[in-house]
Amino acid sequence: MTKPPDDTGRVILGLDAAERAERRRQLLLDTALEMFATAGFAGTTIEALCQTALVGNKAFYEHFRNKEECYVALLQRCTERTFTRVVEAIPDDDVDEETTTRALVGALAHALTDDPRVSIVTFGVAGGITVRIDKLRRENRRGASSLVVSTWERSGDDLPENVGAIALAVIGGLFGLIGDELDRVDYRPDPSAVDELITNMGDFVLAVRRGMN
Repeated sequence: MTKPPDDTGRVILGLDAAERAERRRQLLLDTALEMFATAGFAGTTIEALCQTALVGNKAFYEHFRNKEECYVALLQRCTERTFTRVVEAIPDDDVDEETTTRALVGALAHALTDDPRVSIVTFGVAGGITVRIDKLRRENRRGASSLVVSTWERSGDDLPENVGAIALAVIGGLFGLIGDELDRVDYRPDPSAVDELITNMGDFVLAVRRGMN
């Protein structure tokens, strides 16, 4: 008698086991985005998250050891998507630095304000949850500062030796401007407020650049 293939070899609805597992993972993260944004980290339980996602608890633990790990994965997904939008906004080399700067801060602002849930997860409930999450946020800021430095290097100007520290401070300032605006309007800015925010962010970065010359 032929032994039936195990689940790892079966294709269901056009997806193999690995693809189905990744779809469940993304579904859990989509649901976590909604629940962390509305109920907060402390107010979201694994059981409620799984029930909302229509996924069994076993499936949750196949991907995440605990709620913190789920939050870390969600924060990283938000960060990666934000970076992708910013990198895609980098103009061609022959565009002047002011135009480049305003394009990049505009992409950053929209990535974090177009969907209020992303901004709430990134700014509203991320700080102070756990030491691990705070460390991850700082790592993400260092990664963002590297992108700032690479953008400044495109100008061909001589940059100061402490340019990395300056770029890190710029990222902190940009996130501070975004976070303050979001907090002021309860994480639901209107388009005109976002436009003003982008202008202020661009002015800030350009002022720092002028001070470096």
